[in-house]
Amino acid sequence: MARRDYKNAGARASGKRGGPFKILFFGILLGLVVAGVMAWYLLPRASDFRKVESAPVVHAPPAAIATPAEPAKPVTPPPNPSNYTFYDILPGNKVAKPGQPAPGKEQWWLQVAALKNAKDADALRAKLTLLNLNVMVQATVGDPPLHRVRIGPYKSQDAAESARETLIVNNFEARLLKEPAPQ
Repeated sequence: MARRDYKNAGARASGKRGGPFKILFFGILLGLVVAGVMAWYLLPRASDFRKVESAPVVHAPPAAIATPAEPAKPVTPPPNPSNYTFYDILPGNKVAKPGQPAPGKEQWWLQVAALKNAKDADALRAKLTLLNLNVMVQATVGDPPLHRVRIGPYKSQDAAESARETLIVNNFEARLLKEPAPQ
């Protein structure tokens, strides 16, 4: 049977002292050398730029050609601006004409929710707007105010029902409401 010499075992182990620390030290040293080489290679040097003898000359734009001013036409203020459409009140040669009132006696709405928190109502309005629906948030008077999230108005019940089908497909519930049309 072979005999082991335990007397010299400690001497052999002492020769491997600091093995993991040597590897760590040489790894850090190697990383610093690689970082230095990359910095030297990638950072710009003065020889990378070419010198320009003079800057380009910038000329001022030509002066605008003056035209004789036309006399201003007198504009009469509209009697009731709430009856005008957007294109009627644009500046131009035409005199603004009041729009025709809507020929309906009632409006149809779809109410999706009545919420106490305005942020929640706006978040719901954003989700419903992505479904290409005309969404409004109306705040009621009270303490605390309710924020009604409504879709519409629609001129007929059939139009409101088709929008309601869109809501049902997208997992929203809505109540159909009928209100008199504003005059």
